[in-house]
Amino acid sequence: MFRKQYKEDFDSITPNDEFINNLSKKLVDSSPVNRPGIRKQLVAGVVIAAVAVCFLMGGSMISQYLNAPSFTLVAYADDNSKAKVSIDENIQVKLPFGKISRGKKHCYIDETGKTVHGYDSGFEHGNISVEGKNISSVTYNCEKGELYYHDSVMEKQMEKDGKIKVCEFTAPVAMVTYKEGEANSFERLWNEGYFDNIKNEYFKNKSTNLSDYRVQFGQTGEQMKKGLWRIEIYYKFKNGYPFIQRGKEVTATYFEERGSRSLEAGWSPWYALDMVSEYKPINFADLPSDTITVTVHFTNGKTATRQLNLSFDRYGNLIAECRDNQ
Repeated sequence: MFRKQYKEDFDSITPNDEFINNLSKKLVDSSPVNRPGIRKQLVAGVVIAAVAVCFLMGGSMISQYLNAPSFTLVAYADDNSKAKVSIDENIQVKLPFGKISRGKKHCYIDETGKTVHGYDSGFEHGNISVEGKNISSVTYNCEKGELYYHDSVMEKQMEKDGKIKVCEFTAPVAMVTYKEGEANSFERLWNEGYFDNIKNEYFKNKSTNLSDYRVQFGQTGEQMKKGLWRIEIYYKFKNGYPFIQRGKEVTATYFEERGSRSLEAGWSPWYALDMVSEYKPINFADLPSDTITVTVHFTNGKTATRQLNLSFDRYGNLIAECRDNQ
């Protein structure tokens, strides 16, 4: 597109006679050897070429600017809410999530026998994401808090491939008793052969040692009426589920079916929650802020980075301010 426009603009250039005459005179006068045979047409060609080069350089700069990677930071209230706020550069904005609060006073006896007083503390969770074209992934890195990323697309694919849950079945509550503890009771019955039919159906060429799996018990209303446990057996992963990331740094991958929501990451200020739970007066505005470095990776190999500063106001609202880090 730009090449065609350059050619059209180049062909439309009309030299100004007065400008050419003045430039011609300056070129001739400044020459170490006076060459009266220099033709006006030659100088005109030089001028036109110079103008064209300047135009092309300007167009190249415009093209480079238009193709420069860019993105917008946004925040969502939670996974089920449509509330969204854009976080523009150098402007403080209150996020639709992140309110921190202090609840009821409580006390407990620690391991030394000392009575410890404190407060319940709460935090309204939400997510940070980015919006932009041709984004392949986003890396978030925080200084004080903890980041969380859930790759729902990977989870669905693993579920489809049977890599998360081994099986699900029901058993009479009378067999798996509360007195013995449902987990202990189930393991005993499992090892004694009461569930060999389940082993034969779902555990062919697999370990039958329950320590290699995660067992979960539950009941729906109908199952409670019938006196049944719903027993779900999941694969156990050494470092946790691969579709869950937690820590100071997480990387979100773009998936077209989820759009910018596939790039979102959660943030928790455990350091601030600990301070709010302490048995002493608190001003939320005095809580330490956190900085999240957001690095966006584009499909053309380029990256763009911004820093997101998160702090609390005196009411406990989460305040964000974005700064360009390039």
